[in-house]
Amino acid sequence: MHFRIDERVELASIPAAGIVAWLTTSYFPDAIGIGRLLLAISVIILLQGLVRDLWLLAYRRRAETNAPAHTARCMCVESTLGTTGIVAGLVILGSGIDHAISIGPAGWVVLVMATMATGFAIKDYVIEPAPWRIRRDKDHINIVFRWRQP
Repeated sequence: MHFRIDERVELASIPAAGIVAWLTTSYFPDAIGIGRLLLAISVIILLQGLVRDLWLLAYRRRAETNAPAHTARCMCVESTLGTTGIVAGLVILGSGIDHAISIGPAGWVVLVMATMATGFAIKDYVIEPAPWRIRRDKDHINIVFRWRQP
């Protein structure tokens, strides 16, 4: 499998985030509600995507290889998952059905690393609504989302 330099940096950031999580577990709660946990996971996925997109935009400006944007009726799987998780977490918190679960220090480390690995794995995929499908598009940063096809 061949990875670009930015992908190698991102892959290296996964165990680095695990080390940071391990060193800071004293600040993490021993028990957390499912709603808050869902919010935390979703924020990690969205922040990881934001950092990646900013990196790619900065790289493209330096390289002056801006590909023209094209219009499509699709959404990034990573952004969709993160946004859906935020909404679901807020609904759980607001509804009062939140249930606390225990997570030890090792659990937090695994959770952070698994979330970041999931974000990396789904970063190149988009969802198209009609016909419904998930497809790979490595350059979907240049897609302008439209509800209707032009």
